[in-house]
Amino acid sequence: MLMIIAGLGNPGAEYANTRHNAGFWAADAIAARLRANFSPWKNHALVGELTLHGQVHLLIKPQTYMNLSGEAVAALMLENNVAPSELLVIVDDINLPTGRIRIRASGSDGGHNGLKSIINHIGKNFWRLRIGVGQPAGEGQTPHDNLVSHVLGSVSPAELEIFHKVLHEMPDIAAMWLLGMGNKAMTKYNGIDFTAPEEE
Repeated sequence: MLMIIAGLGNPGAEYANTRHNAGFWAADAIAARLRANFSPWKNHALVGELTLHGQVHLLIKPQTYMNLSGEAVAALMLENNVAPSELLVIVDDINLPTGRIRIRASGSDGGHNGLKSIINHIGKNFWRLRIGVGQPAGEGQTPHDNLVSHVLGSVSPAELEIFHKVLHEMPDIAAMWLLGMGNKAMTKYNGIDFTAPEEE
């Protein structure tokens, strides 16, 4: 059974190091370890094939910009006859502190425009993996402007170190989910604080 993992972000070099592109970073980490090469655009997405235990799956990076992610995701699901329960979407989440992740089998958009777009196209019953990017700390702007500045801002070296730890786990989480162990991944990873010092 073919399944789809979609990492969300914004295309373009100006967005590459921004927090809103955490889903793209995760997709790249998965592609590197599970040996998926992204092809040119197909249905407004970069598409890579990965094989796990003899089964081919798709790893995608929508190129529609975040707010229209649902267009690319829904088109590829339709083309490949993929049900919502066979989709995992990876996104950034300001409601989680940096260093935390949350895996869920369904739910609301949580204020995330990429998830909102996908829900508008296919409903709520798809898996999502949220990567915490923390709350904005800026002052002197409206809450909305603060939020935009935060998610579209570049990460600091200290944050990058934490993200590297998080991204290191993405291929293992992806493999567990593709093998039908999403609930096990949820139990294992939802409680981990990646900012904690590593045990020696």
